Amino acid sequence: MEKQGITPILDAYTKAKLTGYYMPSIDALAVAQAQQAPATEFSSLTREELEVELGRLRRRESLFDATEQAAKIGHYEWNYQHDRLESCSKEYASLYDMSVKEVLAYQDSWEKTVQQVHPDDQEQYRQGWEALRDRKTLDARYRIVLDNGTIKHIREFAVIVTDDDGIEHGSFGIMQDVSDQVRYERDLEYRDELASQTEAITDIGHFIYDEDKERYVYLSDGCARIFGTTAEAYQEKMRSVEDDLADIVGEDRQRVADEYEHYKETGQDCALEFRIKRTDGSIRWVRELTRAKLFSDGRVRQTLGVIQDITERVAREQELLYKDALANQAEAITEIGHFIYDEIKQKYLFVSPGLARIYGIDCEQIVTRLVSTEGSSEIIYADDLARVQKAYDKFLSEGGDWQVEFRLRRADGELRWVRETGRAYLMTHGIPEQSIGVLQDITRQKQSEQEIIGARDSLEQQVVERTRELANTVKQLQVEIEEREKIAAELDFLANHDALTGLPSLRLCKDRLDQSLAEARRNRQTSAVMFVDLDGFKEINDQYGHDFGDMVLKTTADRIKSEIRETDTVARIGGDEFVIILSSLPETAIAERIAATVIEQVAKPLKIKDVEVTITASIGISLYPEHGTTAEKLIRAADKAMYEIKRKGKNSFGFVDSVSL
Repeated sequence: MEKQGITPILDAYTKAKLTGYYMPSIDALAVAQAQQAPATEFSSLTREELEVELGRLRRRESLFDATEQAAKIGHYEWNYQHDRLESCSKEYASLYDMSVKEVLAYQDSWEKTVQQVHPDDQEQYRQGWEALRDRKTLDARYRIVLDNGTIKHIREFAVIVTDDDGIEHGSFGIMQDVSDQVRYERDLEYRDELASQTEAITDIGHFIYDEDKERYVYLSDGCARIFGTTAEAYQEKMRSVEDDLADIVGEDRQRVADEYEHYKETGQDCALEFRIKRTDGSIRWVRELTRAKLFSDGRVRQTLGVIQDITERVAREQELLYKDALANQAEAITEIGHFIYDEIKQKYLFVSPGLARIYGIDCEQIVTRLVSTEGSSEIIYADDLARVQKAYDKFLSEGGDWQVEFRLRRADGELRWVRETGRAYLMTHGIPEQSIGVLQDITRQKQSEQEIIGARDSLEQQVVERTRELANTVKQLQVEIEEREKIAAELDFLANHDALTGLPSLRLCKDRLDQSLAEARRNRQTSAVMFVDLDGFKEINDQYGHDFGDMVLKTTADRIKSEIRETDTVARIGGDEFVIILSSLPETAIAERIAATVIEQVAKPLKIKDVEVTITASIGISLYPEHGTTAEKLIRAADKAMYEIKRKGKNSFGFVDSVSL
């Protein structure tokens, strides 16, 4: 039981703390005791006892203050009679970046206190306090604004204080700074949104699967989207391994089942590619990566997995295989081969199958064996080596093109005549770093020439006939050369342009953007990058098919190209995404006008094969040098701005700053 004689001391001390004054001295407390303490056996305390009690009180107060400070919680008392702050703790005052005296002086009226609340939250705050009288409690969240502009998120809890007669004379409350909690909650929201957007962009989904219960513990929206359903519906449908395998195309089902069973027994990471049949009946290629999340008793118990829709990638690979087959056939027909050579490292970076056929060895042997000029000279006929070296030295010193005919000895020992033509593929400071070349087997042509020369010394008629034959051969050779040049030009075009729309590819886009930025730096001008993404294209592509979608893309690309200036560039960087480079901008209004006209043109209805469809465009715009000084940063900034436009409703445009990325 606490001594009654110390009560006046505690009251004096508490009042001093709540009103922000310094702690009374022992002498002052002794006087208070003598004047106020009732005459009891505990009223006469010695100085030593006073010091003990005061020390205990200080320790309790220190613990209380430390608790408030750690939790960022402050308490207060509000006086209804005077409509002002009656008392508060240090932590309450620190919430406002004030001392206790300062906050008591400032919050001397209800209206002044309300003015410290964020303008957007003041009406809600007023309503909460008006309802306090009826509900007897207040539990509110709002923001306060400090004099230096700092904004804090506050949670406040208050109760009505009544006297013994039940008369309300004020309220008692606690306030907590929950800014860190709010930021954390927002970070979680942003991360969830980022994960969702990442899944949508990359066609990826995630899942956790319980191997014992044969049920999905977790299934992301991206995973369900790949299967053409919702996460809830898919989890309800999949109640066994057989249900899971049922969605796999029959030809792939057993292979997947065998590999997955091996994975469950070994716990080793598993990567599978197979076809699935979606709920709408369409067939899609997917890649599934699984890893054991829980492994015990020699079997996988829980699986963590990632699944990705790779249908477009598989289609591109098949298309590339087809194009490679065509290129190989063209090389075989014309007896030519192509290569790219690194002049600095003195090694082949690429050799075509046609080149390997001419040398009589496979492509890998060419790369590993002919790794330098000396290595190449080993197969060149000795009498032709000086001529080849002269042409090559001239190319290295001057750049440009070279062409030389010589004999080489194949791996099987056969001697063949070839014509080699090349040009600088990459130049730095006037020095060729990489070259691209074409090698053609002209043995038959040379043999024809030798036969004609030999026949010239015999009969005149044979000379005429051989000359005519040579002329035909030369003509055919010219045709072959023109075909080779056409193929080389087509290969060069395909390397730098989109095959569907004819627009520059991402690589050429970056090259032109680098040139635009270099010019902007020299002339201290502004450049702009627009990242254009078509809204609704995927639905059209899924509904009407890829051929229809390709025609939509080509028509849309033509519309976009028609709205830009001759000095600007529009490139297709993949799927339904385009990048527009605006060079030498005297004012940003030009970028706004072009973006507006592009959106207007794209939104016009398209009629293809008697089917009318409509798509829109979302455009993000970044400016040099405000939003970046490199091609990568500007494209990335415009990309982020575009996604913010999509999030806000699509079919519009906005700059990086305007969407507050």
